[in-house]
Amino acid sequence: MMYIIIIGAGKVGYHLTKILLEEGHDVVVVDKDGDVCHEIATELECVTIRGDGTKPRILEEAGIYEADAIVTLTGSDETNLIASLTAKQMGAKYVATRLGALHYDEEILKKLGLDLVIYPEAAAAGYIAELITKPDVLDLAFISRGDAEILELEVKPKSKIAGKEISEIEQPQGTAIIAIIEKGRLVIPKPSRKIKAGDKVLILAKKEKVKEIKKMI
Repeated sequence: MMYIIIIGAGKVGYHLTKILLEEGHDVVVVDKDGDVCHEIATELECVTIRGDGTKPRILEEAGIYEADAIVTLTGSDETNLIASLTAKQMGAKYVATRLGALHYDEEILKKLGLDLVIYPEAAAAGYIAELITKPDVLDLAFISRGDAEILELEVKPKSKIAGKEISEIEQPQGTAIIAIIEKGRLVIPKPSRKIKAGDKVLILAKKEKVKEIKKMI
């Protein structure tokens, strides 16, 4: 029996919760929508927490230190990535992340520490349940292709973003700075974090924005 935290209670999250409960696992569901939490708690008789799964306080409340696996299934790639990275930095044993439109780079995803990456074509709840409860089947799943990329870029001295706080940077629509690599460590930056020349930043970007974001960096 496993203790699993599911972040995002949409259609896939609901059915995954149902399957895992039927298999005898303990499940906690986290979602921002209080009505959805109430519905799942009533229908499936499981613990739900209303809150933002990217916040350490909510993850602690959900029992991250005891959990065998965290699954992020919200409708936002950015939210899923940030929640997953936060969980990993807090010591999560196993993190599965659903990405809707991401063109992956194996080395970068491994550097992020994601144990399982699931794309829409493989997002059937039963399949996810199999991968989570039998992690030896696949350490890192790369499935399908998308219209976005994760870029690892080093900030040049003359970069438009060097010397600016993240909150001050006008990031093109369809892009997001999701992490910074400092001295070999992956750090989730606060909005007040100032970008310095030489920093390596990880950016989620739609394919059509890649050239634009590279010019900025």
